[in-house]
Amino acid sequence: MRAAPMNMNDISRLGFVEKLFSFPSIDSTNTFGQHLDSFPATGIFVVVAARQTQGRGQRGNSFFSGEGGLYASIVCPISDITLHFSCNRAISLAIYDAMKARCPGAPLFIKWPNDIFWSHKKLCGILLESTARSSSHLVIGFGINVNTPPDAFPPSLANATSMKMETGKTFDIADLLGTICRLFQQYWSMSGPTAHKRYCRRLYRRGSLVCINGQRGIFEGVNEDGRLSLNTDGGIIAVSSGPMEFVG
Repeated sequence: MRAAPMNMNDISRLGFVEKLFSFPSIDSTNTFGQHLDSFPATGIFVVVAARQTQGRGQRGNSFFSGEGGLYASIVCPISDITLHFSCNRAISLAIYDAMKARCPGAPLFIKWPNDIFWSHKKLCGILLESTARSSSHLVIGFGINVNTPPDAFPPSLANATSMKMETGKTFDIADLLGTICRLFQQYWSMSGPTAHKRYCRRLYRRGSLVCINGQRGIFEGVNEDGRLSLNTDGGIIAVSSGPMEFVG
């Protein structure tokens, strides 16, 4: 028999969740997490909202945060801020696995560096940021289009989709968040090489010709430090960041 779905209060009772902040609406869960006065010691804080009025994405872009989505941030301690990719990898895998469990046949992929795709459409965005008052904690924000209806997306997001749009089903958002938190904790504690093999197997369009920061090459994969491996005419180079465009 399947366990009853979680609610938001159940999340606060997970042993590794030291605090839960839940809002019907907030400017940005990441902004809230960045300006906390206290931080988790060994576990995590979770910030979740039904809507965001000033959601943020990569490179200062706004992030659509309409009805039916899951908008959350995990605040966690990190021994060395330069190891932030381990958190990026953990949350990417956690979100991927949580959605795959609910949509077993879904063509899901992790698109480097911060997106989850359903086939060729964006389903989720991830944003990692430092905090204002602690150099040893990260804020890991993510927004997932869960029950978002098609008419809720603005015209500029023609390449976006939701779990409901793809399956016709409505999903329990609190239960999804609880699963993501549990899986994040597992992947965060997992050995780097083991987690990285799983991450690389789920990458979007690995082996494709891409252009990033004006440099063309074959997308070979992602190194364990989070840098993209690009096979160019001049040899293999590692790329730390930048928008990846697929050529052809």
